[in-house]
Amino acid sequence: MGRAFIGLGANLGEPVETFGAAMAALGQAGRVVAVSSLYASAPRDMADQPDFTNAALELETDLEPADLLITLKRLELALGRDPQGVRFGPRVIDLDILAMEGRCVDDPELDLVIPHPRLAERRFALEPLAELDAALRPWEACGDERSARTVADLLPGVADQQVRLVTEGGDWLRT
Repeated sequence: MGRAFIGLGANLGEPVETFGAAMAALGQAGRVVAVSSLYASAPRDMADQPDFTNAALELETDLEPADLLITLKRLELALGRDPQGVRFGPRVIDLDILAMEGRCVDDPELDLVIPHPRLAERRFALEPLAELDAALRPWEACGDERSARTVADLLPGVADQQVRLVTEGGDWLRT
C-alpha cells in the first residue's frame, strides 16, 4: 500500500457533513489513516463567492494514480458536484490528489498531475497537509530541483495568504 494525500474543499452546502461522507466512501479505496484540522480561507481565483472550508487526509491505498483520480471524480459527482460548474467557482466538494508518496505523474490525457501542480502556491492546501506530514517531500520522485523541498519548506512561500483554523484536529468528524 502507498500513501496518498487528498485535499478536501467546499464552500456550498454543509462542508463538514460532505467531507465526512467523502471519507466514509474513500474507505472503499483504501484506509483513511489521518485527517487534518479544518481551515477556512477566502476564495483566490474568483472572489465573488463564499469562503472555502478545507482539510486534508492521508489514505493508504493500492490504487494507481489514474484509478484514484477516477474514484475521486466519481465521488465528487455522487456528493453533488456539478461537473459543468465554473472553474474555481463555488462547489459542494472538491477532492484533489495533493501528493502520492513515491509518485510523479504528468498525464495530459487524463488531466492528472501529481503532486498537484499548484500545491506550492496554496496555503489552504499546504497548512492541512503539513499537519499530516510536514516532512513529506511531494516532488521527491520527480527528480528535479524541487525534490528536496518538504511541505514545511513550502509554507513560508505562502505566508501572505490568510488561512484560519476552524476546528483543531480530527474532532470535527464527531460534530
